[in-house]
Amino acid sequence: MPRIDGDYARRHIAENGERFDVIVAGGGPAGIGAAVGAAMNGARVLLLEAKAFFGGVAQVSGWMPMNRLLLKGGFRGGALTKFVEKTYSFGPDASRPGKVSWVDGDGLHIHPDYLRLAVMELLEEHGVKYRLHSPVTGAIMEEDTITGVRCEGKYGAAAFHASVIIDATGDGDVAYYAGAKMRAGRESDGMFMPVTLGFVIGNVDEERFFGALEADSAALIRQIQDAEGEGNSVSIFYAFDRTTVPGVVSVNNGGQRGMGVVNAMDLTDLNASERTGLQVAVDFVKIARAKGIAGLENCCLVRTGQALGVRETRRIEGDYSLTLEDAQRDTQFPDVVALRYGNIDPGGLHEDADYRGTIVNGHQYPYRAMLPKGVEGLLVSGRCASLTHLGLTTCKSMGNMMEIGQAAGVAAAIAAREGVAPRGVDVRRVQECLRGMGVSLGGDKA
Repeated sequence: MPRIDGDYARRHIAENGERFDVIVAGGGPAGIGAAVGAAMNGARVLLLEAKAFFGGVAQVSGWMPMNRLLLKGGFRGGALTKFVEKTYSFGPDASRPGKVSWVDGDGLHIHPDYLRLAVMELLEEHGVKYRLHSPVTGAIMEEDTITGVRCEGKYGAAAFHASVIIDATGDGDVAYYAGAKMRAGRESDGMFMPVTLGFVIGNVDEERFFGALEADSAALIRQIQDAEGEGNSVSIFYAFDRTTVPGVVSVNNGGQRGMGVVNAMDLTDLNASERTGLQVAVDFVKIARAKGIAGLENCCLVRTGQALGVRETRRIEGDYSLTLEDAQRDTQFPDVVALRYGNIDPGGLHEDADYRGTIVNGHQYPYRAMLPKGVEGLLVSGRCASLTHLGLTTCKSMGNMMEIGQAAGVAAAIAAREGVAPRGVDVRRVQECLRGMGVSLGGDKA
């Protein structure tokens, strides 16, 4: 590793007006997979991120489990293997194995700051240029084809061009600015999965607390939620994860109970959710101490998330829309480019039925779900791809998102090299390339 100084760091920051083979917007798991996947296949890549860090929700929330990074404890190949190996290289301070449940599994709890560093080193080692603090604020179009993106911040406006653009923003920002057809929320009523301000607590007697959780988690959480009648703010649900720091526990949740529809594309809803999320975190500590919950008698609030974690906003209308039924029936796609593992997880949103255990682990994800109707030159990966609401709630773990992003990156690199639009790429070439990277595209049901 070269000496890290200002000159080294500046060499990796893209300058206004630079041209690339592939531009990836969004530095969460899908964007990381896309950028590294494209770079591994010879593309000159730029990764743009609106926030001050890479890593997405895993970084925002602090030790949020990055599930399905692995497969049955082993590597999934390609960019995922590179990312996990980079994380492991920092030693036990950086990560610990994740828990195993019907939703969680084959994952890592990664220290948020080691996560930030791991992504930057990975990008630098693969020649990817990047820019933080760079939200995409517009699309550069030639008729129905996107040829670049605009960013704007305190530094002023910037524009970048590429042969192929990948939207991994989560909210489908690039696709929206490019005029792609979009949908949002649950088809029946427009409801969204809740947003979350995760938080981290310290001074926890972990053995007693996790022992109490294992013995009767429902009763423990009821103790917290019943305190709502005493004037406290409580969440729809709570989930707890060990971290890499002794006595420190990460708390996932479903946002304040009774918030109704929270649309993370609405500024008022976002502000309200930030405010209530802070209250949920502070009140959790107060309630845990007052009720003497085992292991939490002396707990304290270490930090809340740096931003809200958002589960659902816009999705594109693509050439194919992946459904829950596809996961249940194990639909076989000739254009398969990734596999998804896990189960349905609506994040605390009440669905019409309980679908636990009804899907096939390792079901196929088609390339067509990345192709937005009405726009050329664009691939869309992550939660803003072409999925139904229930299709989105299925297997949305971060490892799956990284693998799907990787497929977009590989396809984009091929399209740029061959001078064709993403819609014109021979998917067999993408599949061949992915398999050459050690990625399985079938036969690994779990």
